[in-house]
Parts: sequence; structure tokens; C-alpha cells
Amino acid sequence: MARLPHEMTSDILCRLSVKDLLRFRSVSKPWCRTIDDPYFIKLHLSHSLKTNTNLSLILSHGEDNFFSVNCALFETTQRLNHPFGDQRKALQILGSCNGLLALVDDKDRIFLWNPSTRKFQVLPFNEIGFSSPSSTYYGFGYDPISSTSISSAPSTYYGFGYEPISDDYKLVRMVQSHGNNDEYFHSEAKVYSLRSN
Repeated sequence: MARLPHEMTSDILCRLSVKDLLRFRSVSKPWCRTIDDPYFIKLHLSHSLKTNTNLSLILSHGEDNFFSVNCALFETTQRLNHPFGDQRKALQILGSCNGLLALVDDKDRIFLWNPSTRKFQVLPFNEIGFSSPSSTYYGFGYDPISSTSISSAPSTYYGFGYEPISDDYKLVRMVQSHGNNDEYFHSEAKVYSLRSN
């Protein structure tokens, strides 16, 4: 039996769905290496974006129920079983990019999850502390420079996306605090890089 050249095999495989690719990893060791290769993963994503194929809509219902809807066949809905177990009751989607979801649970733990491969990563927690010594991310405080008290609870904002120059996925967490009558405003941010963890 004749073997297809590696380039032709990659070209054929990049046209398949992620679900099929996961099954075809067990065909042979060379196929498994090809499918797991970061270059092939980028090739598959690039092909999917160019051809508008392999597109899914992720829906959240309730606190921990996620569903995937195939955009080609809207009647095909699949429940996604997240790998975080029952102990994480409240999961909220912070953002999505190229099939990855950024999630936060009720204990402020942040996860990156690929529902297609079922792989996930827990992000390290980094407290955001404000520069004035008496005001921190978690509490009320006093700003000695403007002589204003920080009375409102801090607000937290997230952003998640892909940065093509460094070929990296990044999550930004920003915390903002306001004083009485908005006379004081302070914000600080942390950036998580998936490439460097």
C-alpha cells in the first residue's frame, strides 16, 4: 500500500473537525505526532478561519452548564462536560478566543479550557495591591495623597485574547476603585501570558 507524503496527509487532516482529529490520533504514531504538533494546530486553526469551518457557538446556561452549537448545523447541540468537578459550582465565562475559554469560579480561580480537547490550565493567582499602603484590592482604605477615603467596593474587569506578534494568549485582569463621589480613582492591572505561564 502506497503512503501519502506528509504534506498531503497534513493538508487532508487540517480540513477535519477537532472531534475527528482527536479520534484519528490513535490511527498511528506518525498521525498522533502530526496532530499534536503546534505547527499543525496553527495550520488547522488558520484553515478553519479562512474557510469558516469548524465553527461553534459556546452557550452558558445556569452556573456550570455549557453547550456547544455547531454553526453549520444549528440543530446540533452538545452538552460540554467541564473537567472542574462538582466542587466548582459557579463558573462564569470571562472570554473566548480561537476555541479557548477563560473561566472564573466562585473562589476567583481562573482557568483556561479547551472544550474540544478537554484540556485545561489553572492560572496562578496574583493579588492586585494598590500602591497606597492602606488601600488594597480587597478592602477599604484611605489615599494619603488626595486625603480621600475609598468607600466603594473595587470593580474587576477581564480581557482575553490572542497576541499574534508574540504568538501568545493573554488574560488581563484590571481592578478599579473609586472614592466618595468619584473624587478618587485608582486602577491596576496584571497580565497573564499562557506561553510563559
